[in-house]
Amino acid sequence: MPTVIDGNNLIGSSPEMSLGDPNARRRMVQLLQHYQRSRKGKLIVVFDGEPDPDLPGEKHSDRFAVVFPKFGQTADDEIKSILNRYHDHRNVLLVSSDRELKSFARSKGAKTMNSIEFYFHLKKISREIDAKAESSKRIHTTITSKEVDHWLKVFEDD
Repeated sequence: MPTVIDGNNLIGSSPEMSLGDPNARRRMVQLLQHYQRSRKGKLIVVFDGEPDPDLPGEKHSDRFAVVFPKFGQTADDEIKSILNRYHDHRNVLLVSSDRELKSFARSKGAKTMNSIEFYFHLKKISREIDAKAESSKRIHTTITSKEVDHWLKVFEDD
């Protein structure tokens, strides 16, 4: 399911980030990329304003993209343009708390989610990913042949 995210709206809904923070976009992109690893659909985050030189270009991969509006347009205009590219909107999710954008998306048949709700979902999934990675580190430990020999000797004596 492609997910289109109103990036500034998501940052503004986050209790841990602020639109006044010059690093907020970079931090949000990192959080979204971390989240993206656990899902199959494409994720497109659209930010208002000039392209950010600290963010790597418009397209990161086939599954993750950061988009800035063309000169003279807003993020809302760009989001509507992105939504208009889809033919079947039933599997498209728009993340925004902007009523007009959500109404536009729903009129196309897309699903919508408020930014604050998505933010807490994002944080929950991120914590689960981190917990799995930590658990995996403990499970996938390697032992040396010297350690194997040692334990074989210990159990052979019994």
